[in-house]
Amino acid sequence: MNPDKTSYKDNVNPFIFDIKIPKLLSFLAERDVDAYVPGIVNLIEGGYETNKGTVALSAAEKIEKGQIAIQALADYRKAVKDKDQVAAGQARTLLDENFAYFGYGYIKDPADLVPHVGLTFYSFRVMVILGGYFILLFIVALIWSKKNKFADARWLQWASLWTIPLAYIAGQAGWIVAEVGRQPWAIQDILPTSASVSKLATSSVQTTFFVFLFLFTVLLIAEIGIMVKAIKKGPERG
Repeated sequence: MNPDKTSYKDNVNPFIFDIKIPKLLSFLAERDVDAYVPGIVNLIEGGYETNKGTVALSAAEKIEKGQIAIQALADYRKAVKDKDQVAAGQARTLLDENFAYFGYGYIKDPADLVPHVGLTFYSFRVMVILGGYFILLFIVALIWSKKNKFADARWLQWASLWTIPLAYIAGQAGWIVAEVGRQPWAIQDILPTSASVSKLATSSVQTTFFVFLFLFTVLLIAEIGIMVKAIKKGPERG
């Protein structure tokens, strides 16, 4: 990616160079090689035809509808409290009409809808490249095992051993893609992370984190110790 690209609104080319595989993203996203997959600018500006045959709203229009939904919810609660059934019904109707965009009402700037593109971009590729490597390694290991040559293939044993931490890296890269890529949403279109603040104390979260960190560290040390002992023992020869 081009590090000079700082906003979806600038005219800087997002890529220094790109390698294209025509129709692949359409197939992965919609299972249709001719399907249209909107990009970041398309999602912000709207105006394209969705796979449901409707015209996509712009981010500004969604924000406006979200603000209407938030106000309608406040009006509905007030009407219920005042036992005004007519006003409650009107507010409920307005809320239902705009509820699909409820979360956009908390968004101040359309640019806030764009997650950290660079981090997601590279994390996804790390995950996919390592995933492809794992498949290739498993195939090679299976072939060598079928030929009863795995025990003598020291290079393959070392490759398998050093692949273990790569599995954790791939898992973390996938986690980054999922968690960073979904920003700013806790619940898609309904609840942004900025509004989904829990009442948990910071100390409670920190305590839980360090307890799990300690437990998983102990388990990791034990697992590595068991593997090292097994490796030193070597394979049993019949």
